Amino acid sequence: MNRKLTLLLVAAIATLLPAVAVADVMITGQISLENKHHHTAFEFQPGPNYAAANATNSIGWMPDVLGGEMGTLDLQGSYYVQTSMINVIDLNITISNALAPSSFMGLYLNVSSSNFPVGTEMVISTSTITFAVLIGTAITHYVGTPISVDGSSLATVVAVDLSENPHLLITNFSPAQTFYIGFVLPPGYYAGSSALLTGQFVALS
Repeated sequence: MNRKLTLLLVAAIATLLPAVAVADVMITGQISLENKHHHTAFEFQPGPNYAAANATNSIGWMPDVLGGEMGTLDLQGSYYVQTSMINVIDLNITISNALAPSSFMGLYLNVSSSNFPVGTEMVISTSTITFAVLIGTAITHYVGTPISVDGSSLATVVAVDLSENPHLLITNFSPAQTFYIGFVLPPGYYAGSSALLTGQFVALS
């Protein structure tokens, strides 16, 4: 891993009380897989900044070795600070069959059963994320229609609020493409918060 990418990875922005002790709390999000399209696969794995963020106990990724799910993602926030993480998880799409009609496929990412606090953001981008982009990207609120993520543009950045149980639809992805994921955890008490993230390929008409 390029060590230069690990220099400034997790920003903890103090919001209250310089003399008050900070207590870490745990967020657990579960990621599982449903793959419905032949010769096409997607996977989540640690991103380029995962190791440095993990060293601060802000994030943990545990693949499911039994194969029932993709794995479990643990995020740690704090009661008194905002935690911002960039490029900590990669979403990799691979189309092994050159004849697969990628232009007519989409990947649904659906968040359900969420009890995250309002303002808990997940940001997904077609290019590596900077802190300016992470903080500066407005949330696209989920109102019942899947939120579009255009894989064909290197400028695509979409932020969603996990508390809204958003559904995302990724389209126009290439046969081998990586999407970069970051998180913004607002100050607050997160113990017991969780969500289920599932994915499914669909044929678009």
